[in-house]
Amino acid sequence: MDKRLQTIFCFSLIFFASCFGLLGREIDFAVSNYNPAVGERVTFEAFIIGDGIRYEWDFDGDGLYEVSTAEPRIAHLFSEPGSVEVSLQVIDEEGRLLTQRRGLLVGESPLFAVREVTIEASGVVLVRVTVSARVKIRALGLEERIARGWQLEIIDAGNAVTKREGLYLQVLWLNPIEEGETWTILYRLHPSDGVGSLTLTGRISGHSEERVTAFVAGDLTILR
Repeated sequence: MDKRLQTIFCFSLIFFASCFGLLGREIDFAVSNYNPAVGERVTFEAFIIGDGIRYEWDFDGDGLYEVSTAEPRIAHLFSEPGSVEVSLQVIDEEGRLLTQRRGLLVGESPLFAVREVTIEASGVVLVRVTVSARVKIRALGLEERIARGWQLEIIDAGNAVTKREGLYLQVLWLNPIEEGETWTILYRLHPSDGVGSLTLTGRISGHSEERVTAFVAGDLTILR
């Protein structure tokens, strides 16, 4: 490419970026710990960056964005135990915005599960749920809610049995999970025509000395 064409190409890219802002860009953010202790410092970092972008954070899931900053990286301390949804809203200079959510479990729990989602090139969604036990748990079960219009394919359930009941994937592990063990289930979701973004929610449960339950942390909203 000669210098004149190279210059035109560069100016075209700058013009495109300034005109379209956040359009066509993916929003995502990383979380340093999905199961922090109460009062532990947790770092959040947005992957989308650029001049004039504002990052607004909702740390308690009430729909109100308490913190607004020009920096993509921020730290937060949670003062109470329990499940919480953290939302990031990114706004460009033209007022266009994108949002993304993650779930965290604050405080100690006998059971902990985290969901990790990958969007494959075909548009199929690959979901991995990793379960950890801090005590021996019997009758370990997982229930994931799956939106309408998505077809389920189990890739690897280990020693668990699975079935789909309406909008729910139900998983039951046949053996107890021992203290310190980590188990994983891997499945795919195939979209039907016309479906858009996907929201996943789930709950893990089992029995030790008493019944224990916890919401599945990690990825909640999958933007397409």
